[in-house]
Amino acid sequence: RATIEMRGGGRIELELLPGDAPASVHRFATLARAGHYDGLTFHRWVPNFVIQGGSPAANEYAGDSRFMDDELGRTGHLRGSVGISTRGRHTGDAQIFIDLLDLPRLDHDYTVFARVIGGMDVADQILEGDVIGRVIVR
Repeated sequence: RATIEMRGGGRIELELLPGDAPASVHRFATLARAGHYDGLTFHRWVPNFVIQGGSPAANEYAGDSRFMDDELGRTGHLRGSVGISTRGRHTGDAQIFIDLLDLPRLDHDYTVFARVIGGMDVADQILEGDVIGRVIVR
C-alpha cells in the first residue's frame, strides 16, 4: 500500500498491484521511499480524464532519468486506476496518473500499477499545480 499526502491537505490511499506490474510497483516504491515525489506537483489536470504528476520539471516531458518497460497486465483503466505516463512504448519515467473515469481506450497502452482504495474524493478535487507533500509506501 501507499499514501499520497497532498500538501494542502487530503490523502489518497493506493493498493499497489505487484502481481500485474511488479517492475512498476518496485520502481514507484523505490522512488517514493527516496523522496522523488515529495514537493512535486500534479502538473496536468484534464477534467473527466486524468490527473498526472511526478515530473521534476512540472511537465509531461521530464520524469526520472531512466525509462522503464511497459507492463500491460490484466487490470483495465477503471476510475481510480493509477498508471505510468509514457510518450510511446517503453518510455515510462516515473510520472503517474490517476483515471478520473473508466477509460477503456487506455487499456493495453499504459501500465496500471495501483488503484485508489481511499481518497478518490481528494483526487477529484486536485487541480493543476497542486503539490504532493510526500508519498509513503508500506
